[in-house]
Formats: sequence, C-alpha cells, structure tokens
Amino acid sequence: LREPPAEQVRPQDPMTRAEAASLIWGYLRGVESGISLGFTVSLGSGLTLILEKRGALRTLPVWRIQVGAFQEEDRARRLAETMRARGLPVGVEQVDDVYKVRVGNFATREEAIALQIRLSSEGLTTYTILTVRDYEGLNGPFWTGALLIEPAGGARLRPALGREVAIGRGRTSEVARRAGAVAAINGGFFSGSGDPLGCLVIDGEVMSEPVAGRSCAGITDDGQLLFDIARLDGVAANEAGAVTLAGVNRERGANEIILYRPAYGPSTRTNAFGAEAVVAGDVVQAVADGRGNSPIPPDGYVLSGHGRGRAALLAAFKPGDRASLRVRLVPASGDPRWETVRHIMGGGPRLLAGGQFVGGEGFRASFSDRRHPRTAIGRLADGRIILLVVGGRQPYHSLGMTLIELATLMRQLGATDALNLDGGGSTTLVVRGVVVNLPSDEAGERPVGDMLLVLPPAGGTR
Repeated sequence: LREPPAEQVRPQDPMTRAEAASLIWGYLRGVESGISLGFTVSLGSGLTLILEKRGALRTLPVWRIQVGAFQEEDRARRLAETMRARGLPVGVEQVDDVYKVRVGNFATREEAIALQIRLSSEGLTTYTILTVRDYEGLNGPFWTGALLIEPAGGARLRPALGREVAIGRGRTSEVARRAGAVAAINGGFFSGSGDPLGCLVIDGEVMSEPVAGRSCAGITDDGQLLFDIARLDGVAANEAGAVTLAGVNRERGANEIILYRPAYGPSTRTNAFGAEAVVAGDVVQAVADGRGNSPIPPDGYVLSGHGRGRAALLAAFKPGDRASLRVRLVPASGDPRWETVRHIMGGGPRLLAGGQFVGGEGFRASFSDRRHPRTAIGRLADGRIILLVVGGRQPYHSLGMTLIELATLMRQLGATDALNLDGGGSTTLVVRGVVVNLPSDEAGERPVGDMLLVLPPAGGTR
C-alpha cells in the first residue's frame, strides 16, 4: 500500500513533506482494510477459546479526489510524487489495469468537494470517488468467537430447552449459569413461542422431529460429533394395532397424529376437532373424542389425532389398554454410529461435508447470500469439535457473513464437516456465564428456544 521507499534512509534527518504525506497515505489505506486482533485462552478440560476481529479500526466508506488515470504506472507515480511534495496524502490505486491517482480520505462528499474545487482551479481534471458503495462489498470488520473442544478432555456437550424443563424461550446466558456450563451457544431454529423448528433430542428423548431434508448434528455417548439428515421413526402400539406418529411436541396438523410429552407443557393446547389418548404408566387412562387440550401426565404422554389420524387413534386405543412407544430419529446414511447418539441438535443448511461446500436444503437466498450474524457447529479433521459465532448487522463492529463465507471460515479453521444453526439476533456465545459477543438485537440478548451447553467433566467444576 505504501510508495517505494527512498534509496537511503536517514533517521537523523527531519521528515520531508513528501515523506509525511506518504506515511499518512499508507496509514489511511491500512485502516481502510483494518487490522486483525486475536485472543486465545485455555478454559481447561480440553477447551480453547479463540476471539478474533478482522478489519478492526477499518474506516467506513470514504470520499477521495481522483486527479488522474493512466495505462502506464510510471506516469501515475510521477503525478503522485508531484502532489505528495505539496504535502497532500496521495496514492496510486490499480483498478482494472488502470493506475488511478487519488487524493485524501474524507468522511463526506462536501469535504472532498472543497479540495476538488481547489485542485480543479489549478487545471487538474478531478472527480470525487466513493471508495465503497455498500457494506456487502466491504472486507471487514468481522468479529468471530470460536470454542475448540477436545473430546478426550471430558467436557460434555448437551442441548437444553429455553425453559430448561419445558418448551419455551429463555436466554442462553441464564440457562448456562444455572446449569454450571463452562460455555454455551444458541441452538436451532424456533417459533415465536419457543417450539423447536427441527430436530432436537436431549438425553435420548425426542423433543422435536426433523424438518424433511434438513441436516442435524448428533453427539454420541463418548462425545463424538456426527452429521446427517434424519427422519422420525415414531410408532405407538398395543395388542390391537399401531399408529404412526407425524410429529412430536408441536401444533397438530390435518390428518396427523402428534405425540405430546411433559416437556411440551401441562396440556396439549389442541382444539376440539380431533381425538386424544392419554397414557400414563404405559396404560391408556382415557380416550377423548371431540375434546382437546388434554392434560399431559408427568409420567406419560398424550397421542392427539385429527382426520385420518383421529380415526386410526380411535380404532387402535381404548381405556385400560397397555401401550408401547417407539420414538427415534433414523439417519439417512444408515451410519451405525448413530445408535450411540445421546443428543441431537437441528439446524441447516449443512455447510461442509468431507471438506466440501454443501448448502441448499431449501433456505431462501436472502438467508444464504446476505451477511447476517451466524452460529455454527463443526468437526475438525483431528476429531475436535468447534462452536463458531460470527457477529453481524453492526457495521462499526462486525458485518456478519454469508453462508459461503461462514463455510469458508470453518474450513480455514480446520473443519471438515459443519452445520449452520440459528443466527441473526439469536446468535450468542457465553463463556463462564458472560455473553462475550455483541448480540444484534437492540434489546440485547434474545431469548431462544434451545441452546447447546458445554458442561464440565462429570464430577468436575468450572
């Protein structure tokens, strides 16, 4: 970015106006791109926190005066030297094989025009130039926080509900503090009421079924991280027959049978246009037709059917029947390692698979191709797990990333496989009870439907 140095450096001599102008120009160009600041700290138990800001001190788009454009670099540099001798901060920028001589670094067009008028009066052909037209074209600033987890260190990854024991919304930092977590990030997508939108399994219990065609992350008993597209395998049965479940802990749709468990809340919150079987202690306690909002037993569940689902439910269950339940998520790949998965977190799209970019999964272009705050989880080639958070929507602090930028960063950090989680105002990174990123919502940290906790080793302390 700087002009070629003088042939001989004389520290004892006063700085000339030309040398001072060259130094100022180099500084201005430097802060336009910004500098990188990094911080790495060990949290113990195989956990490493890496905070980085690229493009720190980067200026916002600025106005300059263009006083010449040449095909030959020598001509451009001669003009620049002439103006630099007058003490003006000037430099040569190459744009599409043309060498352009530009002066100044002004925050507003009005400031630039004042100098432009003066230079034009001297016979120079001048133009005011805005160096960057929109934030999508900027190369910073970007704030990132990465937590590297060594499975052998004993730290445990576990999803949690926003209200901990029931579906609803809660702040990641508050849940993390109450759980004694070393760190935490926000989890998957959710509705306004906090219902997870996508797969969620905690300690083997399916809290929410997958969205068709979207990826999820599974955590095995020994702390390994797996990725796949999963489907719900849910069946409720007795000696007379069986019914297939369409979903878990969500609003009932047309012709569906939905399973409601205690985590959903005290009752099903359904309307009267269906039938419900209440099961406690593996015994059908009641079957209600044309009446909704059944209480959910603390030691059982409710099956709720509408339309064809209602008819199947009424045909299969009656009070006093013994009932069995099979609810699990099955990976599309058939990978047998999923038999040992204890927790599953949904998201999407898949960012990396075997080191290759993936994407897709039905997300809108405005979600994928625009810069937003992001949260992601990945697996490194050496088996370590990475939790990554990117700040966004704050041009003076962090612009956010597109999904391809997020995937590229994951790969640069060593990830071979990665999954995007909920982002935007939900993006949160908590370390030892403190939110270390800058959430983009005006109100601060957003209550979310679920989060991913990093707990200390069993029997250990933070």
